[in-house]
Amino acid sequence: MNRRRSEPQRSNFPLFLALAIFALVGVTGGAMHAIYRNGQIKLERQITDARKRIEGYRSDIQLIQVRKERLLDRYEIRDQIARFDLPLVDVPHGQMEKVRPEPEPMPVVLRP
Repeated sequence: MNRRRSEPQRSNFPLFLALAIFALVGVTGGAMHAIYRNGQIKLERQITDARKRIEGYRSDIQLIQVRKERLLDRYEIRDQIARFDLPLVDVPHGQMEKVRPEPEPMPVVLRP
């Protein structure tokens, strides 16, 4: 019913303080969530870029291997030798011998 005016009114300060704390926690949590999510998105983009670079490098490696195989193809080399009239001739396998280079002498350092 009606309260007596002589009774002191209860303060709503604790309720306002609790609401302020809850609002602060909610805003801070939302901001932290947004910050972490943006970090995750940036990291995902970096990972995607790294994967694209890796795929580009792999395709470059494959192209280099194809070129290398084409340059080292013995039939292609023979055609080039014939085209340019180079004085190179085929050597039978039995006539080849391994030659090892002589080791170079160690350099001598004279100290005064």
